[in-house]
Amino acid sequence: MNSEPSSAYDYQVGGCLPQDCQTYVKRQADLDFYQGMMAGEFCYVLNSRQMGKSSLRVQTMQRLRLEGVACAVVDLTSIGCRDITPQQWYASIIGTLADGFNLSDKIDIVSWWREREIFSPVQRLDEFIGKVLLKEITQNLAIFVDEIDSVKRLNFPVDDFFALIKSCYNKRGDRPEYRRLAFALLGVATPSELIQDANRTPFDIGRAIDLTGFQLHESLPLAKGLARKTSNPLAVLKEILDWTGGKPFLVQKLCKLAMGENSPIREGREAQWVEELVRSRIVENWESQDEPPHLRTIRERLLHRNASTVKLLKLYQQILERREIPADDTPEKMELRLSGLVVKHQGKLKVYNRIYQLIFNQSWVHQELEKLQPGKETPMREPTNSDEQLLYDHLLELSKRKSPRELLERFNKLFIDGMGYPESEVEAALYRIIAFLNQESKFNYFLNRCCYILINRWQANPKYKDAVADLVALLDHGAFRYKQKASPSRVVRRLQELVYLFTQSDEYQILKRLLPVVEINYNLHTPEANQPLSQLIYRYPYLYSHYLLPPDSSYEHRQMIRQIQEKNRQQFENKLSEYIPDLLKRVQQVPKTNLHKPRSNTFGDLILNPSYRPEIVISKSADMKRLPNPTLLTDEELYFAIKEFVGKVEKTYSYQDLANIFLSRHTITRTYRDFKADLYQYLIASVDGKYGKHQFNQRLYNFLKNTLTENDNKKIDELLIMQTCSKLFNFLVTSPPDPDYLYFFDMLNNLGSIKTVGLLLKIALLSGKVKLHLEKRFSILFSYYETQAFKEIGWLVHSLENLNIALLTNFGTVDISSIKKNIL
Repeated sequence: MNSEPSSAYDYQVGGCLPQDCQTYVKRQADLDFYQGMMAGEFCYVLNSRQMGKSSLRVQTMQRLRLEGVACAVVDLTSIGCRDITPQQWYASIIGTLADGFNLSDKIDIVSWWREREIFSPVQRLDEFIGKVLLKEITQNLAIFVDEIDSVKRLNFPVDDFFALIKSCYNKRGDRPEYRRLAFALLGVATPSELIQDANRTPFDIGRAIDLTGFQLHESLPLAKGLARKTSNPLAVLKEILDWTGGKPFLVQKLCKLAMGENSPIREGREAQWVEELVRSRIVENWESQDEPPHLRTIRERLLHRNASTVKLLKLYQQILERREIPADDTPEKMELRLSGLVVKHQGKLKVYNRIYQLIFNQSWVHQELEKLQPGKETPMREPTNSDEQLLYDHLLELSKRKSPRELLERFNKLFIDGMGYPESEVEAALYRIIAFLNQESKFNYFLNRCCYILINRWQANPKYKDAVADLVALLDHGAFRYKQKASPSRVVRRLQELVYLFTQSDEYQILKRLLPVVEINYNLHTPEANQPLSQLIYRYPYLYSHYLLPPDSSYEHRQMIRQIQEKNRQQFENKLSEYIPDLLKRVQQVPKTNLHKPRSNTFGDLILNPSYRPEIVISKSADMKRLPNPTLLTDEELYFAIKEFVGKVEKTYSYQDLANIFLSRHTITRTYRDFKADLYQYLIASVDGKYGKHQFNQRLYNFLKNTLTENDNKKIDELLIMQTCSKLFNFLVTSPPDPDYLYFFDMLNNLGSIKTVGLLLKIALLSGKVKLHLEKRFSILFSYYETQAFKEIGWLVHSLENLNIALLTNFGTVDISSIKKNIL
C-alpha cells in the first residue's frame, strides 16, 4: 500500500500555506517574483483576497534565503490602523525590521528612535534603512510589506512612505549599497488607492506580479492527494479547475471536500460527480456553507463601496449580459477585479468562474439594485448562461410555491400546448431555444432536466408520489396528440415534434423506469410470474446509480436518484435488520442434527419453482409473531445467504476477516506480480475444487498473469488494487453480447448463486471503491434482461437478492456482531 501518510496531502482552506506544504501550487508568478527580487527590483503583488499572495511571499522568501538574501516581512495588519499616530506607525515598522533582520540585540530601537526626535517619522525610517540595515547587513536584503491595503484605513496620508521606497531606488546611482536592497508590496488595492500624488509613486518604476488562477499543468501536487479518492485524479482536478477558474481558495476547498465525501468517484463520471459536489456543498445555501468566508467577502467588498456600489453592480451586470467587456484601468473596473468576482483575460473582463456565475447571477444583481434604488425600475435582463437557465430557474421557483397539480398545468401549457403561457419572457426563451436548436439530443437533455427539477421537488414530499406518473402520462398524451393533430403554428408544431421525439428517447425510457421506484413497499407479495424484471428495480438500490442515470445526466437528476437510493436502501436495511433476529430465533429452535446445507442453486433452479426445497426446516410456530420476509428468497435461502456473507466460510474466518488478512500480509512490500499470484490463491480458495480444475482456475490464472503487466515490477499500491479488482469484475460478470457471457452462467451453474456472489464479495472487500464497478456489472445484466418475465430469469433474481444481502451486511450499517453470535 502507499506508505505516504494521508496528512501529507491535507488540503488547507484559507490562510497562508506553510513553506513545506505539499499542496502548494507553483505558478508563473513564483518565477517572476523570485527573479524580480533577486534582481533587486521593486515588485508589487496587488490582487483580490485569497489568491495566494501571502503563500507566494513565504515561498519566495524561502528561495531567496537559500540564495543568501536576508529577508524580513512587515505585516501592516499586526501594526494596526485605528487610533495610531504617524510616529507609532513608522516606529512599529522600524521595530519589525529590526526583529526581522535579527538586529534587536545590537540596537536599542527605543533609544535610537528618541535620539532622533528632531526628524520626521519618515526621515527616521530612511536613516534606519541607510545607516543601520545597509551597514549592519552585508548581503542583499529583501523587505516584504504585506497587507499594504491596510494603509487606506489610516487617519493620515502615507504618500511619504511610498516616496521613500522610490527614493531608495533613485539613490542607487550615487550610493551603490542601495543596489543590495529590494522592496515588495502585497495586498488588495490599486496603486491609485494607495498614493494620492502620482508624481511620488514608486509603481511607475516597479514590476507588477500577475497572480493568475491555477492551471492544470501546474497543479500536480493537488492531483497526488486526489489519487487516494479516484483512479483518475487528473480528470477530477480538471473539473475542479473548470468550476473554480483555478481560484486557489476554492480549488483547495473543493479538493478537501472531495476527499471527505463518502461517495466514490466512478471512472468516466468525474464531471458529474464534481458538479454535484459544487452544487451541494458550495452553491446550495451558500451563506451557511461559506466557511471560512470567501463568497461573503466578495459580496461585502462589492456592496460596501458607498457611492460606487451601484456603478459596480451595473458594470458587473454588463459583464453578465455580454459575457465579457473590454478591460482598462478605470477605477470601477479595477475595483471589480479586486473584489475577485471578475478576472482580466486577453484584454477582457469576464466572470472569474462558474461558481460565482451561479451565485452572483442576474437575479442577485437585480435584488441588490432594488435595495439600493427602491422605487426605481431595474428590469431583469436576459441571463447570460443561456435561455435554458432561465427556464430551469423559472421551474425551480415555481416548484417551491406551486402544488403538483398547478405545476403540471403550467408544464402542459408551456411544453404541450406551446402557447399562451402566463410569463411571456419564459415562453419567448423557449421559442428561441427551438428556433436555434441544431441537435435534437440537446432538447432531450433540456426537457429531461426540466422534468427532474419538478420530480426532485416532489420526491421530498411523500404525498406527491403520484405526480411522477402524472407527468409521464402528460408527456405520453402530448406525444399522442402530436401524432393525431399537429398545431398550425410552425414554432409550436416544432415544439410538439421535439416533445414527441423526447418520448422516444433513451432519456425518457430511463425516466419511466422511475415509476416502480418512487413508491416502495417491501411487504409486497412475490411478483407475478409474467411481471417484467424492470418492475423489480425498486428492490435493488445498488443498481440505481447505473440503471436510472444516463451518462450525461443533469445535476437535478443525479441528486434525485441519490436521495431515492439512500431512502430505499435504508428502508430495506431496516426491514432486514428487523427480520434477521426473528429468523435466527426460529432456526435455533431446530436441533442442529436437522440442519444440512442445501444443494447448490443451479442455473435451472427458479425461485418460483415449488419443487425446489432446501434440505433444512425452519420453525413456523403459530405462537411466534412473524415479520414478513423482506426479500424474494425463502427463509432457508435467506438464512444460508446470511451465514455465507457474515459467518465463517474458511476455517474460523469470515469474508471480511479473509480480506483483512490478505491485505495485511500480502500488500506491504510485494511487487504487483507477487500480488497477482497471491490474489489468485486468495480467490480459488472459495472455488469448488472440481469446477476449478475443470477450467475456471486456468482461465483466472491466465487473466491475472496478463493484467496490467506494465506494472509487474512496481510496488503494489491502492490504485493498482482498485484497477485489478475492477478488471476482475469485468472478467467474471459478463452478459450478452459479450462472447464470454456463457462463462458467467457456467460459474452460476457450478458454484450456485450464493458461492458466486461470495467470490465477488471477496474481491469487493479488497477495495471499497470498486463496489461501484461490481454494481455496474449487475446493472448491465439487469438492463439486458429488463423486459423478460420474472419466471424466465429466476437465476438472475436470485443473484440480485443475494448480492443485496452481501452488500448490505458488509458495506451497510446492519449490526452483524449479534448475527455472527447466533448463526449456527
